[in-house]
Amino acid sequence: MINLSETQTKIVRAPIGTPIQILASAGSGKTRVLTERIRFILDNTKKDRVIALTFTNKAAEEMQERLVDVDEVEDRTWISTVHSIAQRILEQYGHTIGLPSELHIYDRDKDRMEVFLQSLRDEGVDIDEYLNIEDSKEKKNRQQVMQNYMDTFSVIKRELLSQEEVEDRFSIESGIWKIYQDYQSALLASGGIDYDDILIFAHKLLLTQEWIADLYRTKFKHICVDEAQDLNKAQYEFINAFCGDKVKSILMVGDPNQMIYGFNGSSEKYLTTQFVEDYNPTKYKLTENYRSTKAIIKVANQIKPQSQTEHEMALNGLFHKQECEDEYVEAQWVVNQINELLKLENHGEIEGNITLENMVIIARNRFVFKALTEKLEQEKIAFNFKKGERQAEPTSLFGKILDYSIRLKLNPKDWVDGKKLCALLKIKPPKEWHGDNLLSTWSREVINADILFPSLQAELLANIDSLDSEEPNIPKFYKESSEQLNKLANDAELDDKKPEIERSIKELEEFRSAWTRFKLKGLGESLQAFRNALALGQLAESAQGKGITLSTVHTMKGLEKDIVFLVGMVEGVFPDYRAKTAQDIEEEQNSAFVAVTRARRWLYITYPQRRTMPWGDIKYQSPSRFIKNLKV
Repeated sequence: MINLSETQTKIVRAPIGTPIQILASAGSGKTRVLTERIRFILDNTKKDRVIALTFTNKAAEEMQERLVDVDEVEDRTWISTVHSIAQRILEQYGHTIGLPSELHIYDRDKDRMEVFLQSLRDEGVDIDEYLNIEDSKEKKNRQQVMQNYMDTFSVIKRELLSQEEVEDRFSIESGIWKIYQDYQSALLASGGIDYDDILIFAHKLLLTQEWIADLYRTKFKHICVDEAQDLNKAQYEFINAFCGDKVKSILMVGDPNQMIYGFNGSSEKYLTTQFVEDYNPTKYKLTENYRSTKAIIKVANQIKPQSQTEHEMALNGLFHKQECEDEYVEAQWVVNQINELLKLENHGEIEGNITLENMVIIARNRFVFKALTEKLEQEKIAFNFKKGERQAEPTSLFGKILDYSIRLKLNPKDWVDGKKLCALLKIKPPKEWHGDNLLSTWSREVINADILFPSLQAELLANIDSLDSEEPNIPKFYKESSEQLNKLANDAELDDKKPEIERSIKELEEFRSAWTRFKLKGLGESLQAFRNALALGQLAESAQGKGITLSTVHTMKGLEKDIVFLVGMVEGVFPDYRAKTAQDIEEEQNSAFVAVTRARRWLYITYPQRRTMPWGDIKYQSPSRFIKNLKV
């Protein structure tokens, strides 16, 4: 066993088969403890299997890498996100509760909105007249009304609200339950479900099909839940339904101080209160920060008092707070500091050379980076934005047709993507969406359409139509498409179309890379399994771009760097201006705690005294309440 503290060892070696709660602060080695506990269970039972639930696919991959040396680890562990496990259960047994055998996940907000609008049209509501008005301000207000409905649907799902609870909370007069039911019917009629439905239906399946739940409980006797402070009700109750009254070996680990997903219905109460009431677990606390220097721990404890304990071997580290005249001076100060650090080359507290790759600039939201990115570009300092796990939408005509065509091939009822495809191809959409030969028919039609490279797009449609859905030959498809695009790229007469061709080639490459990752991860063979893996964020590239990383707090969660710049720390930005209640402010405080504890060694916090507003006004700023009284 690797080096563990006394408390960590107690947790890892706790009696197998008992529930365990671990409250683990930032840098306290919770991932190490979790993986070593899994190793201990596998080593000390004959054939027992373990499920480990994570909140990101990256965390799942990291855990898998740490356990790679355990015998039969692939057969005896299922390490994945909550949604991925729920989706796999639906894939196998969803038909028992009336779901289509080929389940289509609507993973884009605008697609779900289109399904909702269609459900209103089907009920005789003239929603198009309501939304298509000239007054831009009123139009925006009405669009927000529709978005509020979508947000309410998510609340209903994430909180597992019954009809009675919905009518009590939103009033019977609002008619929200009927509107919600119509939306759900429209989703299923188009052969799909939305992202929140994955947990809703998996939870329902486990509760109503006891024999299926027992199959899983017999197979997996132990459950470990990472980042349990971020569970929402649907996630917690899904885990609860999975355990039933048979699985008692459940470990939950998390840090209430790092609960930052309240907008998704998350609450630390499921870890700290509900889990305790339901399972009466043995409780442990890990507060010793092994990752960060004394300077970082001191800042963290000022933001969240008594949250961290220094490790006896902790280095001194560095913390600096910088006030700047405005966001442009702030950007220049950060860039100057980066250049000074690069000149330093190395330091006793930093392992290896000081490079852009071991630095990150964190902000509360992406808008804060505007002045900074301009300055980084001027100074020719390479940078990249930390991306989430969801796939970026294609931008080239070729990339869009590729994306929509595959969705339609897998689900001919998918009129949402089908209509978008028809609009791109400039052809008339069919009256009914259930034909199997749509792509081949359109391939013949589009040859004469007034679109860019009609023969290329026609060939693309034909090739996708001829793919075997169960075992598609993607290397062959890629080779043929690549040859056609490269031929266009080498045509001197098409110089003015080069940017579009280059984007098409890049997006084809990204498609092939995603398929390669899909196969390497052993996530399946079929085109449907590939689409679902994309929708669940399982195929995101792990490697970031070159240079210094720019990240929001939420996308940096669970990661760390030697040197952190936390910028734009003013009231209205951090905490966000929309944070009004005590609960909102506490979550913003948690976000500030998460931001500073991403630093392993050195931390720089900056803020401007005034900022230029999006509408052009210059506004004076107050330093964030979270840093106002920070002592160095």
